[in-house]
Amino acid sequence: MEKLLQGLRAAAEPTRLRIIALCGHAELSVTELVMVLGQTQPRVSRHLKLLVEGGLLQRNKEGNRAYYRLSTEAEGAGLARMLNDLMPGEDEAHALDLSRLSSVKADRVRYAENFLDPYSQEITELRGMWPSDEVIDKCILELLKDRSIQNLLDLGTGAGRILRTIAPFVVKGTGIDNSLEMLSIARARLDQDGIKNCQVRVGDMYRLPFKQNSFDLITINSLLRYAEEPKKVIEEAARVLEKKGALLIVDLAAHDLSELRDEYGHSWLGFSEAEMLEMLSEENLTVARVKHIDGQKLNVCIWLASGS
Repeated sequence: MEKLLQGLRAAAEPTRLRIIALCGHAELSVTELVMVLGQTQPRVSRHLKLLVEGGLLQRNKEGNRAYYRLSTEAEGAGLARMLNDLMPGEDEAHALDLSRLSSVKADRVRYAENFLDPYSQEITELRGMWPSDEVIDKCILELLKDRSIQNLLDLGTGAGRILRTIAPFVVKGTGIDNSLEMLSIARARLDQDGIKNCQVRVGDMYRLPFKQNSFDLITINSLLRYAEEPKKVIEEAARVLEKKGALLIVDLAAHDLSELRDEYGHSWLGFSEAEMLEMLSEENLTVARVKHIDGQKLNVCIWLASGS
């Protein structure tokens, strides 16, 4: 009862209702909310503090910034969704807020378009050597088609391609990356696609900020070849994977193009089936399916493993 009352008290103010409605449309920083609301940062921050304490919003720190979205886990999550749904579309202040929010989203897209992806040169130069993203994405969806996915975690999400591919088939998705710039790109592209059930967070693949048994699907796409200790990445993924959850890994099959180490920072020249099987079995994960996709010079493998 007290939590519900706290949430109702937090929401019972015009600006805070506007914030709830805005965060129902996008994950927003304090700076972005100040731009939309036309109020001072201390005042907006005070409103946000009360909404977080009331369980209506969740706050996620990202470098020097914090991002806010409707709560999905706290006791006030249901109340937050209800209040967001009740916001009258014809309200003048709300309509103006949404117009200003469109400008914020447009700024995000412009940033994304102008940002130089550190992997863009590699992708451009090697694109013809391995299968296209479209072919890989199609194979991923084929492998997952019979699964009911509640909570997805995408490690090394980059620009969020895997999130955007799987989003229509999951209840909730989270992408983790250690690059604040790439997270900004991913957030902009999720906005562009109108995807509201996925979010991105800063995080370390060796120390994930989640409890055990938190996700029923974890994806690791084109990441392990850059990792100094891929075994530890899989170990940490297994820790936060539900006991009967699935781990999907996409990476290069073993190859002998040693120049990729120096030119593109690959720590590993792909992975053989035996190498991947050993790393997975040590975490009590059983390989259910392996999909081979041939490229011109580099082949891709998709391993789908599950817990017992």
